[in-house]
Amino acid sequence: MIKIAQDDKKEATYLPYEPKMEPIPPDKLNYKRTIVISLAFFIVLLAWSYFNFKVPLILNEVLINELGSKNPFISVIIGSIMAIDNITAVILQPFFGDLSDRTKSKIGRRMPYIILGTTSSAFFFTLIPLIRVIAGLVLIILLFDIAMSIYRSASIAILPDYTSDKVYSKASAVQQFIANIGGLVGFAMPMIFPKTMFSKPTAFQEFIINLGDIFGMNLSYMVPSSIIGDFIPFLAVAIIMVLLLIIQNIFLKETPTGDKFIQISENRLDIEPATFKARELKKGSEEIQLNRRKKFSSYREAFQIMKRHRDFAYFLGTIIFMYLAFASVESFFSLFAQEYLGATEAQASRLFLFYSGPMIAVAYFVGLLGQSKKVGRKNAVKIFLIWLIISLIIMTFIIIPPLYKNHDELIMIIMLVLVSVPWMGFIVNSFPILWALAPEGDLGIYTGIYYTFNQSAYALAPILFGGLLSAFSTILTEGFKYIIMFPFILISVITAFLLFFRVKGGETQ
Repeated sequence: MIKIAQDDKKEATYLPYEPKMEPIPPDKLNYKRTIVISLAFFIVLLAWSYFNFKVPLILNEVLINELGSKNPFISVIIGSIMAIDNITAVILQPFFGDLSDRTKSKIGRRMPYIILGTTSSAFFFTLIPLIRVIAGLVLIILLFDIAMSIYRSASIAILPDYTSDKVYSKASAVQQFIANIGGLVGFAMPMIFPKTMFSKPTAFQEFIINLGDIFGMNLSYMVPSSIIGDFIPFLAVAIIMVLLLIIQNIFLKETPTGDKFIQISENRLDIEPATFKARELKKGSEEIQLNRRKKFSSYREAFQIMKRHRDFAYFLGTIIFMYLAFASVESFFSLFAQEYLGATEAQASRLFLFYSGPMIAVAYFVGLLGQSKKVGRKNAVKIFLIWLIISLIIMTFIIIPPLYKNHDELIMIIMLVLVSVPWMGFIVNSFPILWALAPEGDLGIYTGIYYTFNQSAYALAPILFGGLLSAFSTILTEGFKYIIMFPFILISVITAFLLFFRVKGGETQ
């Protein structure tokens, strides 16, 4: 681990709790345990993939009903609403990452947040398709995102807690493989539950209508087929989230760090990878008093780290531009597929499958490239970024222009595969670089800082790109405005590539 400054050194005291899992040699990876740990991130990507596919379509439908189809500001409003929830995440994820670093609990320092976050986010997720008033829909989206923020940092930071630095890239590859299966399931929901399935009244609809008849009321307007057709996939995703949480709690036993469910310590805690024993990392009493006075010390620390540690700052700059590019795709791809390509919702879902499917297939192998001593993590990232830039140039100037209202599924599938593989290569190898840059005991807060920049991009991208779409809608036909999507992505990736060349740390120590 890289020490940023002498002041960051900590004195470790072992806590009186025995590990509940057996450690293995540092040069080996426990695949079964890594898969179980990865279920938390599986849940995150499962929910977010379907959220990013379906919510823009719901927002578009609600806004057209309230504002009319000719309103030029619908795109920027959709982008702004998709961004508001991520702004909440920017604020909360470092905070909860910091808390999980300092949590004393009888079930470990990460699992309390995974349990609370998963159950509450699953509940709010089921409410999203039922709300068809824009103010209420925004409120539910915010509550859902607050719940997701509780455990997203913990779902990533728990992996290096029980993994040696020597196999970070391999472990990250397994985690991304498992998590992106969740993304694949989310993108497949419109195909598993097509709207045509709900063309006839369901048993639930008939029950509500019959209940209204008993009391002499017409309740059919409360359960239109379109809302039921949207609700069932959301409910299915929420049920999967809870079931996987139960499975993870059965098979994963974190090292206890306390005697209660949650108790926040003034000091950071650490799990020693070689023994899985919990340690408390104590700093000077002066600093403890400072942390008591300043509740949100994680943000102050983030900016102090960036000032002193330029490599970490350049790395975070790379992250924000990469996610700026792909957050634009995720926020507007379903609308791009329907309005620019002329695809149906099921066809758009299929394109998303061919975007996420190859990511799953190559996740482990791109991690092995970063694990290789001949290549290394940073060189692997550079290779994948060059590949990505070449693919985006082809899409921007050769593939996309002729496909307006002329959807060619095979060509789009081929190009999405050529984009998704290097994108996964970047993701898999960026996490080990982050973990190697993080000082001892600060994995949770560093992961939270990572997601601050990640979510900042997710917050900025829909507003920025939605604003561009609204501006171009005044000079281009309604669907053709999406022609600007891939030039925007290309510029963002090139900027990220230039910033990454300034990063000097992050390899295995």
